[in-house]
Amino acid sequence: MHLLVFAIGPAGSGKSTFTAQFRDWLATQNIAVTTLNLDPAVEELAYLPDIDIREYVFVRNVQEKYKLGPNGAIIASVDLSVEYLGEVSRQIDEAPDGYILVDTPGQMEIFMYRQSGEIIAETLCESGRRCAAAVILDATISLSPSDFISQVFLAASSFYRLNLPTIALVNKVDMLSPEDREKLEEWISNIVSLEEHLLWAQSARLSSFTSSVLRVLHDFMQLVPFIPVSSRTSENFETVYYFLQQIYMGGEDFSAPAEVDGV
Repeated sequence: MHLLVFAIGPAGSGKSTFTAQFRDWLATQNIAVTTLNLDPAVEELAYLPDIDIREYVFVRNVQEKYKLGPNGAIIASVDLSVEYLGEVSRQIDEAPDGYILVDTPGQMEIFMYRQSGEIIAETLCESGRRCAAAVILDATISLSPSDFISQVFLAASSFYRLNLPTIALVNKVDMLSPEDREKLEEWISNIVSLEEHLLWAQSARLSSFTSSVLRVLHDFMQLVPFIPVSSRTSENFETVYYFLQQIYMGGEDFSAPAEVDGV
């Protein structure tokens, strides 16, 4: 069984670092893992991908062939990737059963909001594979109530766009001060605290609207787990694994690594 994890997030959020570190963490648990790079524009990666879309489409070649600017070449490259999904899917079939970590394009909006991204996700999730999305959010730009809420909306947008079971990873918590980390974790676990901080910063005329929005976000955050992590130090990766196993296997380990038994 192939268990695909689509790492999705804005540029700089830490998708590639998460892919590299989570691969290494899974390997230490004796879980088979394969990496798949879907970014045709990336020049360097923190890991050597087992499957790489750049074998078929590379942005610099597309830019030269079609005389496109940088942004146009990236869009064209992601669209052209659809033509090679058969080859990518075949390579997935040849990979050992276990996790397939899918590192999506750095420009999140290109993958998320163009039809090609939807086609890629739907195609790779065929053939009996099980899929989930890990939305990578940046903790360092989530330190005000409004900024944090915008990150929650980003996760919600990904959830509804791709229609995949989703977890949200609030990354880079190792870069926060103890006070900022405590505040962020409180907002994740306590919507009332988030509302209080947000309403304090807003005018009274926005209070009613804000409360209504937060109720909706609260429902979403009950459905999608928000997990503070560090892709640099692998902090809380056992919790990431636990929630992914809940999605894929109903909580049952297909390999039962001892370190996370009973999480």
